[in-house]
Amino acid sequence: MQNCKFFMEHMRVTQGYGRYSNGNVDYTSYSHTGSYALDFGGKDLGKDWAYAPCDVKVVRIYGVYNAVWFESLDQVMCADGKARKLVFMLLHIDDADMKALGIQVGRIFRQGEKFYREGSAGAVGNHIHMEVGAAPFTPTGWQKTNIKDRTNAYVWKINSQLKPHEVFIIPKDTVVMNDGGYDWFREDERDEEIRLLRQENTDLRQQLQHYTAIVEKIGSILDTL
Repeated sequence: MQNCKFFMEHMRVTQGYGRYSNGNVDYTSYSHTGSYALDFGGKDLGKDWAYAPCDVKVVRIYGVYNAVWFESLDQVMCADGKARKLVFMLLHIDDADMKALGIQVGRIFRQGEKFYREGSAGAVGNHIHMEVGAAPFTPTGWQKTNIKDRTNAYVWKINSQLKPHEVFIIPKDTVVMNDGGYDWFREDERDEEIRLLRQENTDLRQQLQHYTAIVEKIGSILDTL
């Protein structure tokens, strides 16, 4: 099973969630009010590539903002330790990069392959607007909420929305410039957790073997009485 890996070489959160940690709406948020959307810039103000977090298939394209929905081909391991099939929604790639990548419905991108890029389609300044939700992909991929942002526009959000910091595992070689203040899970931490669990299981097996040997010895003693 693949890990769901963060999709850029540099992490720089430029706009955070529009909800507080307790789930209440953050009305001070700009365009993310009431959602768990994140904006990412690369290492600078240019256009950095994004790489498929797992094996995905393009399931919808919406021309405004060049929004693209990708659905994972299989379940993937998320940062919270749960295995899920996921839907990713990314916005703002430029037309030329859409064409260069051959983004079209049905196109499959394998984990680690370039699948999107920072851009400014429908926005000001290069960045990627990203949201993640639980699969399966449903009719339009997103829904209009009854919440308005600071521009007085209604906020749209991906269906079955999840918190990205509970989904993406940060690869060891990712340069974290700004994590937005969220508790991301790094790949080396996941490796350490797995190592500790394996050690714990080994210790338990050894203890069980020890207790089994003691029980057998006691049984032998009782048989001689």
